[in-house]
Amino acid sequence: MIEGYDVEVRLLAVTGLSVPTEHPGKGAKGPPCEQIIEYAGRLCWDSVDKMGTNPRRIQNWIQIGHESVIEHASASFYIRASRVLTHELVRHRLASYSQRSQRYVKELEPRYITPPEVADSGKENGQLFEEAMKQAWNVYRQMLDSGIKPEIARYVLPNACETQIVMTMNFRELRRFIRLRTSERALPEMRAVAGEIRRIMKEIAPSVFEDS
Repeated sequence: MIEGYDVEVRLLAVTGLSVPTEHPGKGAKGPPCEQIIEYAGRLCWDSVDKMGTNPRRIQNWIQIGHESVIEHASASFYIRASRVLTHELVRHRLASYSQRSQRYVKELEPRYITPPEVADSGKENGQLFEEAMKQAWNVYRQMLDSGIKPEIARYVLPNACETQIVMTMNFRELRRFIRLRTSERALPEMRAVAGEIRRIMKEIAPSVFEDS
């Protein structure tokens, strides 16, 4: 549960630097994902031999707009949320996505995300929402039972339907994603997910995301 939303965010993988011990980059310090960023940046100025000598090096590059170097690191996340969220999420084009298929996977269990705003608006709205979900899944099952394929029956399922997606973004796009999707103008469910991603990234790459 994140900010009232029954959603989940888990870090699956993050890019790291792997170099031979005799390489000039052997002085690298900090998380491996930050090491590859520093290595890429120092390569531009032929200063790889100074790896690990300036803990503010990455933030300094970011502050002067030299953000291309942070594109060399990326993170992959598992996200469980609604299809409302994923419809917006995939608009971030500089990323890779793998999502649970409604075409080949039958949604037999009524799993959906209930916005806390609905429950907070009164008992009547909460009941209307639950009735709509129940009706959608009843019709979905009836269509499957009548021989209609899941890829067609899914048309009756709501945007609230729970889904799972794996997302991989480079650090530069993640910074942009966090800035846009934690805004007060963003979808509340998206703010919850983006806020959790921000928390995770501040832990694993503080030099990159400390100002996010």
